[in-house]
Amino acid sequence: MAEATTNTRGWMRGASAPLRGALLGIVLERPGHGGDLASRLVARLGATWRIDTNDVYRLLDQLVADGLVTANEEPRRDNQRRTRVVYRPTDLTENALTAWMETLLPREPVRLGLHAKLVVARDEDAPRLVAALRDYERECLRLAQLVAPTTHEMRSWTALVMDCTRDAVWRQLQSDVDWAALTRRRINERMRTRER
Repeated sequence: MAEATTNTRGWMRGASAPLRGALLGIVLERPGHGGDLASRLVARLGATWRIDTNDVYRLLDQLVADGLVTANEEPRRDNQRRTRVVYRPTDLTENALTAWMETLLPREPVRLGLHAKLVVARDEDAPRLVAALRDYERECLRLAQLVAPTTHEMRSWTALVMDCTRDAVWRQLQSDVDWAALTRRRINERMRTRER
């Protein structure tokens, strides 16, 4: 069991740990090929995560290297002469997923590109910042429409947790919209003051 603990703790480090954990859960629910697992992950997490299929394959390779999933070539259902790689759980998968669920994940650092631009912006960059902030607000509002939580009763566990996830993302997007609007107003006020 010491090996399981070592593997479990190692794979939980790094920025992509949440996606690796979610992938473990999806593989544990039902094995599948990389494209299927990527589609299921996107369906669960939503468009705001911007998950790339190539990234999913990279994460699956890491999970295979850690012994948390297996990868085996299997014949395709529609064409027995062609194969594809199917990912399945190992004996360590369930314990690793349980450990991930029990682990408090650190608060992710704020890495919004606009923050980096703000800290080095010059006075003459103000109009460009205002335009970037306006575009960011629009994008956040567009994404918020995609993930708006529902108000009806959840009939299944999956529906409940998916709605809670949408709610968390929606609230974060609303917070970003508020921040961008306030920052834009403050910059506009500064530009008006300088023109006087």
